[in-house]
Amino acid sequence: MDIKDLQYFHVVYEERSINRAAGKLFISSQGLSKIILKLEEELKTTLFERSKKGVRPTESAVFLYEKAEEIIRQYEEIRHGIYQLRVKDNTLRLACARGVLNALSFELVTDFIQGHPDIEVEWMEESNQEVKEKIASMQAEVGIVVGHTRFAEVQEMKLASRAVRLIVYQGHSLYEHREISIDELRTERILILNEQFEIFHTFCDICRAKGFEPDIAAKTVDSSFLYQLCKGHAGIGVVIDFSTVNFRMDGVRVIPLREQITWDIYQIWNKKSSLYPNVRGFQQYLTDRCKVAKDY
Repeated sequence: MDIKDLQYFHVVYEERSINRAAGKLFISSQGLSKIILKLEEELKTTLFERSKKGVRPTESAVFLYEKAEEIIRQYEEIRHGIYQLRVKDNTLRLACARGVLNALSFELVTDFIQGHPDIEVEWMEESNQEVKEKIASMQAEVGIVVGHTRFAEVQEMKLASRAVRLIVYQGHSLYEHREISIDELRTERILILNEQFEIFHTFCDICRAKGFEPDIAAKTVDSSFLYQLCKGHAGIGVVIDFSTVNFRMDGVRVIPLREQITWDIYQIWNKKSSLYPNVRGFQQYLTDRCKVAKDY
């Protein structure tokens, strides 16, 4: 048994299907079946009961899955940790939550790259949760995310805070309001960025805390499209304040929420990489730049 066997088993267990798992792993179903059979022979147990609908894990598979998760996590941590040690003096892997640099500035990254030609910056954009997981597993050195990170191995520092706002179209009963409460949105059709963005989860959680499920009429990845939907009377838009700066407010208004919900931006890093010169240098750069922006 090697780590790859466990990784393959892990995917089959989660997919409950040899064919789906094989497609996800980019290998043949026959090849994957052989790997699982070899694993079963080595462990002298049956891991999956086969049927036309897929596979069902046995008690042995449940036990192995729990152990395999920890082994795979430790392996990935070792692999990425060794890589990090090897490149710590000339490489910085930066992971950003989708849309977060719009709230700060794309120049944050480009200015750092131009000012540090000796450092190779590998930049990636992922969902908010994926960025947090990459930092926890040491697949990236520094992350820029929204909201607190709950992983014990991850440290954080707040960079900025932006307000959540509503876009309401002219003619709507709430159009003339100076502010709108969450409770007033119970029966409203909501337009919002999709699940890849933290604002979706934050807004839904707040509505649920108020005792109702929001009526999401449309989800998108584009704030300008959300604005157009609102102008077309498709519903009330939920946006972050910076995203409305370039909108022409013809026939719509931006209205504050009474609850004053904020979109808090943090830089995060793994405790094990906090002493690497490139990590410390970029952390200080971010802190200084965001402080200047606040003071300005």
